[in-house]
Amino acid sequence: MKNSPIIGLAPLWDDGKQCVWMEQDYLEAITLAGGMPIILPLVQNEAMIEEIASKIDGLFLTGGHDINPNIYHEKATDLCGKMCDSRDRFELKLVEKIIEQNKPIFGVCRGLQLLNVFFKGTLFQDIPTQYKKDRNFSHRQQIPYDQPVHEVFFVEGGLLAQWLNVNTLQVNSRHHQGIKKLGEGLMVEALSSDGLIEAIHHSNYPFLVAVQWHPESRCKTNEQERMLFEQFVNSCKRT
Repeated sequence: MKNSPIIGLAPLWDDGKQCVWMEQDYLEAITLAGGMPIILPLVQNEAMIEEIASKIDGLFLTGGHDINPNIYHEKATDLCGKMCDSRDRFELKLVEKIIEQNKPIFGVCRGLQLLNVFFKGTLFQDIPTQYKKDRNFSHRQQIPYDQPVHEVFFVEGGLLAQWLNVNTLQVNSRHHQGIKKLGEGLMVEALSSDGLIEAIHHSNYPFLVAVQWHPESRCKTNEQERMLFEQFVNSCKRT
């Protein structure tokens, strides 16, 4: 068993500087859980992507740009945010190769949305205008991001409820998109009070879990948030 499994992190993209980058919280969350985080190159060559998948023990899908709605057969509305087609293509192909090798995948925010789209689900391109529900909070909070702004409710008997041993959790929230139609094979693990899907797992895969909030911002001070990363990294040790 490896002491420090290698965790590949899907990179964020800076349009202005034309470079990949990474938030420190992501790296520290993986390190705190016992993994070795590696920022992946944003490449398009399929053979290279397959080789990347073979060299890492698990894949962590981070936040970032909105996913191009063309992928789920919709036209981008005016309220859809900035997109990065090269990142979309890279991540979708990398997820495909990782799944072929049966390796663990964990996603946050965009990562949850990317996985839902990969499994033929769809997204609300803008929650405030396309998912008009009564709520006393915003899914897109302002700084500081390590402060909780709403509650999520875990599905009774679900995977995350068992891991965390709680029924609810106060979480942060900084997204304007979310799951509309759930992807094939995916199971709901948590909901917000307005009914938006906040966590998922795949019903027929060893470890494929994603959450809509950002546990990396709170894992140093919150046991449940830290346990999400520990479950992921420990699963990567077994690959």
